[in-house]
Amino acid sequence: MAGFGCSPRAASPTLQISDARVSATDNGSAIPGKWYTFTSPDGDFSLTFPRKPILQDVSDGPLTSIRHFSSTLENGMNFSINFHDIGGDPKAPENNEWPRNQEELSSVADRNEGRRVVQMRRLAKNVIETEVWQTVPEAAGANINYLRRSILWHARVYTLACGWVINGREINKPSCDRFFNSMRFITRPRRQAQRRLK
Repeated sequence: MAGFGCSPRAASPTLQISDARVSATDNGSAIPGKWYTFTSPDGDFSLTFPRKPILQDVSDGPLTSIRHFSSTLENGMNFSINFHDIGGDPKAPENNEWPRNQEELSSVADRNEGRRVVQMRRLAKNVIETEVWQTVPEAAGANINYLRRSILWHARVYTLACGWVINGREINKPSCDRFFNSMRFITRPRRQAQRRLK
């Protein structure tokens, strides 16, 4: 099942709606238990998911492919990340911090894609978090609520998303925070992603 989430510099993957039943763990507390530690194929970051994610999609990005990993629980909660390179010097300031008008650009892109932005805030010079409601016409107008965290680091865009694939369910913020805050960058040089063939 596809998840959700979009990079401010990339297209959003397909969103599918789940008819899963909500379980007793959906009471607003973080999902308990030991989470799975995922390390990226390029060895540049680790991130914990409630369970092992799968490679959901590989699509064309501006310079390299956008790889999308996702994990959807039986209760309909989805956790995902996609990432791609943007080119240039990984140490240059412009490749490690969002432009001053990035929130405005992201809001316009969200509106153009039919997403309603509830809140957007810059957590750091290279991190923007957004809460979104997205209407999915192919699912009879279902409304999906999720949090998205967009990170620009060493000339690579990382987009994390967390929320429900169930119509009308509000986000479980403690679980999303646990997911987002588990992101760790690995300082050794990463393996370069393959550039797309034109």
